[in-house]
Amino acid sequence: MNKPSVAIIYDKFLAQGGGERVCEMLTEALPEARIYALNARPRAFWEAKLGRPIISPMFGGLFASRFLVTALYPVAALLMVSLRVKADVVIAYSSTCGKFVRLDCERSILYSNYPNRGLYEPDKMIRSRLLRWILAPVLAAMRIPERRAIRKYGRKISISDTSRRAMLDFSGIDTEVLMPPFNEKGLTGAMNASESRSDSDEPYYVLISRLEPEKELTYAIDAFRQSGRRLRVIGTGSQLTQFRSMATANIEFLGYVDDAELARSLSGARALIFPSEIEYSLVPLEAAFLGTPIIAYDGAAMREILVDSQSGRCDANAVFYGEKSAAGLARAIRTFETVAWDKEAMKRGAAAFGRLAFIDKVRELVYGPE
Repeated sequence: MNKPSVAIIYDKFLAQGGGERVCEMLTEALPEARIYALNARPRAFWEAKLGRPIISPMFGGLFASRFLVTALYPVAALLMVSLRVKADVVIAYSSTCGKFVRLDCERSILYSNYPNRGLYEPDKMIRSRLLRWILAPVLAAMRIPERRAIRKYGRKISISDTSRRAMLDFSGIDTEVLMPPFNEKGLTGAMNASESRSDSDEPYYVLISRLEPEKELTYAIDAFRQSGRRLRVIGTGSQLTQFRSMATANIEFLGYVDDAELARSLSGARALIFPSEIEYSLVPLEAAFLGTPIIAYDGAAMREILVDSQSGRCDANAVFYGEKSAAGLARAIRTFETVAWDKEAMKRGAAAFGRLAFIDKVRELVYGPE
């Protein structure tokens, strides 16, 4: 019996973040699927990485940043409407404009991150109050077609319970939950790096994130300025210049690094600093899989995937703190430095979030039970 034809829709390939890594695993699960997105920059890089062409609407390449997609969201949505996606099964991994494509399919699945922050929480995406005020009527009006675009999918799935509740609160639409995995295959080679690191190496902490206002990273930089502990910051974004200007000598900005260097830095760190309150993240799971504990802001999504050091469990992998301030993070770091971590138990616990079970689930969603 022939397998159904499949199409994958993604919003935009503009960064190498968690969303793009999940999209990579979708393409691994569905190797024959065609891919549609608003754009891919640089296109040659992404098409080589995913092993197939990316179909985009005319003029989609003009949206060269996440800010433009937010500020000109009606235009981005209209461009996606110009794409007619014909396949037996369509899976849209989308929180913004991707979901607006016209569907010509037997079955459709929406796999959603957090609901579109540009529409529902614009203060986290647009720093200028004046610009938010100018765009407010347009963004408010877009919530109606946004809900219609969500409802047209036959099956709706969120990446976490935190995302599910946000979708229900903002749009009135309930969803299932399927947590994305981290790619343990790409990390396995780095597991020996932390074990082979010399005791004479100066210890450091690591922060891995897009450097954007909605990530709320400023207080984390402040905490390390004040403490003198070493911090490596991996990632790029609109705040990179600002953070470099305020940093002290103990804070190092690595910018973008390839997967191998990211894994080495993560596995060699004393702990991952995770100061953001977001719906989900693969980075803490990758850290735990490499035996690196996490110091995390106490958000609901992190409680879904991490194990508190105060739980008494041998696979504990995180110290949580509840105050988003340099002082709050500094207290958490001091607490972290008193905990005896069972790194092997930590690694075993994180392995439950690996990619193979996710790939099996995606294939079952698309192709049915084998």
